[in-house]
Amino acid sequence: MTVQEVIDKAVEGGYHIYGSDGMDTLYEGANSEYSVWTRKDNESSFIVLTEKTFLDPQFWQALGRALGWNEACDLALICVHGEEECQSYRGYYWIFQWFRFIQTLADGHTPAAFFAHLPSSQTMSSGYQHQHQAGKEPLHGSLLLLLAQETRQISKQLFEAAAGAQEVAKDMVRMSRLARHRRRSA
Repeated sequence: MTVQEVIDKAVEGGYHIYGSDGMDTLYEGANSEYSVWTRKDNESSFIVLTEKTFLDPQFWQALGRALGWNEACDLALICVHGEEECQSYRGYYWIFQWFRFIQTLADGHTPAAFFAHLPSSQTMSSGYQHQHQAGKEPLHGSLLLLLAQETRQISKQLFEAAAGAQEVAKDMVRMSRLARHRRRSA
């Protein structure tokens, strides 16, 4: 699947974004970098970076609904560094896929590379276990922690950039309204 198809699929599964003031929106489409949403009250559009979307657990839950990843499963994260540590809990298959996505990014691959391996309709078969495959490094807890810290820093930068872009967009709207008002007055 492409990034666009994945976001479309998540929207089919119930993913939704509201305007900054809580106003309802319509999904207009996406490409590999942005998705576009239009406010229902004034039909103005805004863009959302796909990186921000991929950090949203609601996106992964909705994608999971659309692809049949709703089954509960046992998740475990094992780190062998000196002494073995293991964190396990009962979760959902969409969380497993989200962890795989993060690991793909940590390995230096793009979101498009991860999503390219997802068929347009995928379900988890009962009893299937995802285990370490020969020749592939297991997921290390310390790596996941570093990735989480880096993701937090990147998301902070993205949010700051988005806030700046939003201010520019507000200024453009103000200037457009002022120009429209001047034309009507003339």
